Amino acid sequence: MARKKKKVVKKAVASKKTAVKKKVAKKKPAANKAAAKKKAAAAKKKAAAAKKKAAVAKRKIAAAKKKEAAAKKKAAAQRAAEAKKAMKDQISAVQADLKVAREELKTAAKREAALIKMAGNKEAAVAKFVESWTKKQLAKMEKSLKPKKRKAKRKKS
Repeated sequence: MARKKKKVVKKAVASKKTAVKKKVAKKKPAANKAAAKKKAAAAKKKAAAAKKKAAVAKRKIAAAKKKEAAAKKKAAAQRAAEAKKAMKDQISAVQADLKVAREELKTAAKREAALIKMAGNKEAAVAKFVESWTKKQLAKMEKSLKPKKRKAKRKKS
């Protein structure tokens, strides 16, 4: 007995179903426009706020730079004032030294004049003394050379 072969039925391969996209309900064009306008207005506001923020930051930076420049200028003025004061102090010290030197010069000039006068007076005094001394010595010499006179004795009565 021969058996009958069973007929093999080929199963049909299940075809892949493509996902059907559900259609999104489209918004009404009027609502779309209003939303777009709102978005644009919000973006505009954000841009204006950012612009304001940038301007404020710019002003702050400018103020800081101005403040720094003023501080530098003040420091430079202070250094200049200190240098000027130091120069004035030096000048006054030099002037004081000059005043002392002038006084010393006047004193030295007076001393020199007095010494010159004294030297002249000394020479005159020495000459006068020598002259009178010479006369005295000559007189003594003349006296010693003359014969001495003897006094006559008186007779007692």
